Amino acid sequence: MKLLKYITLFAATALMAVSCKNDVEIAEISTPDQFVAPVIGKCSNVVVNADNSKVESVIYTWKPANFGLPVQILYSVYLKSGEVTTLMGTSFSTSFTISKGDLNGVVINGLGMPANTTAKVQAYVTAQMNGTENYDPISSELSESFNITTYEAALRWYHLCGEFSGWAIDTAPIFWETSGGSNQYSCMVDFTRAEGNEGFTHSFFKVTAEQNWAADNWGYNHLTPSWDYPEQGDSNLSVPLDEGNIFQITVNTSVMTIDKKNIGNALGVIGSFNDWAGDLALKYDAVESAWLSEPIDFAANAEFKIRVDGSWNTAWGTERVESSKVKGGVEISTSGSKNMLVSEAGVYIVKLHANRTPFVVELIKQ
Repeated sequence: MKLLKYITLFAATALMAVSCKNDVEIAEISTPDQFVAPVIGKCSNVVVNADNSKVESVIYTWKPANFGLPVQILYSVYLKSGEVTTLMGTSFSTSFTISKGDLNGVVINGLGMPANTTAKVQAYVTAQMNGTENYDPISSELSESFNITTYEAALRWYHLCGEFSGWAIDTAPIFWETSGGSNQYSCMVDFTRAEGNEGFTHSFFKVTAEQNWAADNWGYNHLTPSWDYPEQGDSNLSVPLDEGNIFQITVNTSVMTIDKKNIGNALGVIGSFNDWAGDLALKYDAVESAWLSEPIDFAANAEFKIRVDGSWNTAWGTERVESSKVKGGVEISTSGSKNMLVSEAGVYIVKLHANRTPFVVELIKQ
């Protein structure tokens, strides 16, 4: 009887297990055509100025998306003007807060709007299930148009410190914002390692807020590079030396990204002083954050250009616009067609300031 009791109990338990299994509802994600997109709220006009840029913020809100399951959702918030769209930032909630100073930079840098103007824009938000790329983001409708008035902020700066400068943080070279309030910083650097490149594949560096390690310093744990990089325990960024040793680096603090542009291996000056035959090398000074020539004996009204790797494929000229940032300097650009002019005869050092936008050439009389 006891055996029969146990058999009966086992059968009842098994039946209950099957019954419970069949009664459980398995949650499933909706099909993409059933996804519910977020709905962005009303956006008000914004005026940014020197008084409010650091102390006031703007908040964008929206109704949540729905994918059929209680999944974590990554929202991305965008501004649009005409055909140009730029990312403001991301959020895991149904709101996004941005300082007016950073918003000023997004409009100037991301949308290409000049400072001290009023831009008519629209906003929208996209939603994506976090942790998977199996489904495309779903987007809200565009908001009604609203205005953002920008202003020209004072230029800010950061520093670079790395193997190219022997990690000397107290003299880490400076590089400037491309325009006031743009949140974009750019410079051209010779990343040749202090001990030389032989046997090394990369040159490592970081972006620093000050010339000391106690202040903010950013590697790939804070900045997202647009290129592949070898990871290090201390999150150092790096450039690949097989592409060259001179790179233009651009940091965008609105979206915390960093980009590189390979320039080449050497810069030089060529001109009437040497009958346009061969280049006189420009040497990078990490402390000065500039490129300098040896003294050159120029005749009156002499002309010259700066070239990369001794080739006319990359030769920088000027439209002969005086720099407002470097006294006595002349703005140069990669598209400048005119030769740079030395109006007064004498011995000069050619100094290239490539840590600002646009680059500037200064003639230092000896």
